[in-house]
Amino acid sequence: MRYIGAGVALVVTLSASAGFAARSLPNDAQFAEDAQFSYPYVKAGKNTLRLAASARIYSEHNLIIMPAAAPAKASVLLKTDINGEVSRVWILTHDEAQAFKEKEKEK
Repeated sequence: MRYIGAGVALVVTLSASAGFAARSLPNDAQFAEDAQFSYPYVKAGKNTLRLAASARIYSEHNLIIMPAAAPAKASVLLKTDINGEVSRVWILTHDEAQAFKEKEKEK
């Protein structure tokens, strides 16, 4: 019986880790290279945008982090709300940033 429990735990662990392998990023978000965080603002290129009160910042590991934990500079994806404030921020990994740079060049 002990071996069956260990096998089930292994399958559950492998399934859970496979579920976190890739994250889905929005296609309609604004890409900003080297965005600067200075709470409550995000400077993306020439634009300085305010974070909404309910803003969510997703780290490279897809965890929600507090604005104080955001890096000083990072390549990000931004989504704004109806008021023009930043409602969602995805901090990109190096590979994700490269993919969005390529996508921007194609436009």
